[in-house]
Order: sequence, then C-alpha cells, then structure tokens
Amino acid sequence: MPVTHFIIHSIQKTDDQTAANCHLAETELALERFAPSILSELKRIQGSRSGRQYGCFSQEIMGIRPLITQWREGSLGFSSLTAQLTKHLGLQLDKGNELLQGYVVFVSETLERGDRLFIFHLRPSSALQLSQDLSLQETDYIEFSETGFGVCLDLSALENNEDKYLTISFGRSEKGVKAVVCEWLGYTDTVDKKVETEQFLSIIEQYCNALPEDESEPIRERVVEYCLEQDKAGEAVVFSNLSEEVSPGIDEFLTKHQETPKKELIPDRKQLKQYLRFAGKNSDISISFASSSLGNIVEFDPNQEVLMIKNLPKSLLQQLKKLHGN
Repeated sequence: MPVTHFIIHSIQKTDDQTAANCHLAETELALERFAPSILSELKRIQGSRSGRQYGCFSQEIMGIRPLITQWREGSLGFSSLTAQLTKHLGLQLDKGNELLQGYVVFVSETLERGDRLFIFHLRPSSALQLSQDLSLQETDYIEFSETGFGVCLDLSALENNEDKYLTISFGRSEKGVKAVVCEWLGYTDTVDKKVETEQFLSIIEQYCNALPEDESEPIRERVVEYCLEQDKAGEAVVFSNLSEEVSPGIDEFLTKHQETPKKELIPDRKQLKQYLRFAGKNSDISISFASSSLGNIVEFDPNQEVLMIKNLPKSLLQQLKKLHGN
C-alpha cells in the first residue's frame, strides 16, 4: 500500500490575544478506509492550483527540517513528529498573530518514484444531520473545497540533496497565513516559474519558426496542451517525454538553446495560456484573440498603440451594422 502513515491533529487560533490551542491525536488513523481517497483528493486540489511554489529548506531558518531528519533516521515516531510539527505551527501563529482554525492532516506515501510527506490544512463546515429517531442534530464535516495550505515534501529528493523538493500552495483568503507557513517550514523559493516558462516558450518559438508553416502552429498548440496537462496533474514537464509526445528532437533543441541546461520545467499556467491567446480588458472593452492572428487579421501599431482587426466576428459585425442602419 502506498500510504504508510496517516494522522490528523486539530489547531485553533481564534483571536490574537489567546495562544493557539492544539488538540493532538494520540495514535495514527487506519490506512485502509479513508487514507487513499483523502490523499487522492488532496493531490487533486494541490495540482489544480496555478500558484504552486517550488523550493527547498532555507539554510538560514531552522524550520521543520531537524524533526524530519529525526523521523527519517528512526529516532522519532510519526505521531510524535506530527504532534511536534503542529505545536510548532501554533507557536508560529502566536508569533505572527495570524488566525487559523481547523485540522492539519499528515500523510506519507511510498511509491516507486520515492517517499513523500503531505501536509494540508483542512477547514470544517457545519451541517444538519437527521438521526435514526428523525431528530435534527448539528454536525461538522470536512469541506475539501475550502482546503487551506498544502505542502508536499519529496523526501527522496531531499535526501539526494536536490535543490527542489518542497511544493507549497495556498487556499483562498490565506495571504496572511502564507508568511507564517513559510517561516514554519523554513521554506525558500528555488524556482521562478514565470521566468523559466518565458525562456522555454521563447525556445519553442524558435523551434516552430524553423518548421514548415503548416506544421508549426499544431506543434505550438500541442506543446502548450501537454504542459497544461502536466501542470494540472502537479507534475513537471520532462523534456524527453515532451519530445516523445509532441515532436522528436524537441528535447535536444531545448537543451542546446538553454542558458543553463535543464531536463524539465515547472510551467507557469498563465504564461502558457498567454502564449496561444492575447487577452485584456478594462472598464469599457474586453479583447481576446489567438496569437497566430497577429500580423494576419490582427495588426498592432506599437508607436500609436493602436490595434486593427479585420474579419470581425459575424455577430459583432451585425450589431455594428445595425447601429449604423445598414
């Protein structure tokens, strides 16, 4: 079974005048019944977030690394590890006077690709339950759509001294908590997704420009589609796999033209979408068109900052003609 440990602790920090209250589970939960489905849902949530950050433990902040090391060396059990981590999170919340309520779930798994530890903040919601005697009772349940911060620690990559083994993401309304969680983990960024994706797409553009016109646009689209699929799955774009799926030799072209040769990319979803479509809006107008239209049915004059559009959509053309009595 891939899930090796599963436990949930409660943490309540309801006002900035009171210390965080941690209610700690004494034993781990059974693995068979709920762990696989809960982990699957949490992975899906993590993968769906476009704002994921990638990095490692900072050399300047203590963070959770010492406790993780003790656990991996066998001197600390999983229950004790997670209890201490939860208490440390409470202390960090007290220090920053940030509020947080709910549960912290810890799940570890062992797969062929290596060992990983997941940490997620779960928020409860209230509902009414109809009992067997047909009376109504209030009950709490886990609302996965309101999941807070998520952490994935690639333990195998950590122990191999790689520079990217921590993935973090945040839920809605967690701007204040973000700094607290990063300090608690001892996290630092090592990947600038925006810059690296821009460089990647620039090389892809060079590759496509060298192809016949009827081949270049489909390959652009397939590259972006593949990258978006990997991003939604929470996986990196491995260039050798991209070459197999899209166009043989594209991995060699990427390696040859990179300033710092890399074998994979953590894509930035926004940059990928903008590569195929230009879009923008203000209070009066909203425009969106395929990037392949630029220089064809759409022309831009950068000096005058004027956009000229030919072949208007039929419905828009009819509205304009009607306005002018045609």
